[in-house]
Amino acid sequence: MKRMMVHYLLFSSLLFMVIGALFYANKPVEKDQYMEITVASGDTLWKLAKEYEDQHRLSTEEFINWVVDVNHLSGQRIIAGEKIVIPVLKSEEDRQLAVNQ
Repeated sequence: MKRMMVHYLLFSSLLFMVIGALFYANKPVEKDQYMEITVASGDTLWKLAKEYEDQHRLSTEEFINWVVDVNHLSGQRIIAGEKIVIPVLKSEEDRQLAVNQ
């Protein structure tokens, strides 16, 4: 009986952690926390990833995938004049501007 109770508690704990992880993983990105930029002529997601690499901690591929997912892009192509959100926190932008002044 005691062994069965231990198994029940262990299973319940694991189930609780898995459900918590699913809720956390499915939490939508709050776009208002991130920088929104207007795409300039000649910009690519790869170039933007390199341009802002000091302000995010993602690989180029992770940066590109994040931008595509969050902005609901159909592919990796971006168009001049388009506004997109990039994975750079607005607080990071403010810190960078303060350092550059």
